[in-house]
Amino acid sequence: MKFTIEQEWAEISQYFHRMFGGLGVVELSEHLLEFRSKPPAVPTGISLDRQGRLLANMPLHSIQSAFTTVAFDEALTFLRLEGPSTAYTYTIPTEILALRG
Repeated sequence: MKFTIEQEWAEISQYFHRMFGGLGVVELSEHLLEFRSKPPAVPTGISLDRQGRLLANMPLHSIQSAFTTVAFDEALTFLRLEGPSTAYTYTIPTEILALRG
């Protein structure tokens, strides 16, 4: 399922909530989507704002780009952000996925 950030924010928010709900802290607003794991789980997280800017809470993941689309895999285990000059894939760590039961 692939969505355009600028035009399909509501749909992206719904899938983001389905993907991360129950796995940690999920915060959704008209301007920001955010997921953070909770201790003792591995520290990870991802935030995406409505302008397509990404903040990934993982060591060595420094992204200086804006994305235009978000694609979710069917199993909701990863999402892929794509922009004019770059792409980024965020995969939920196995330890955290285990919380889905």
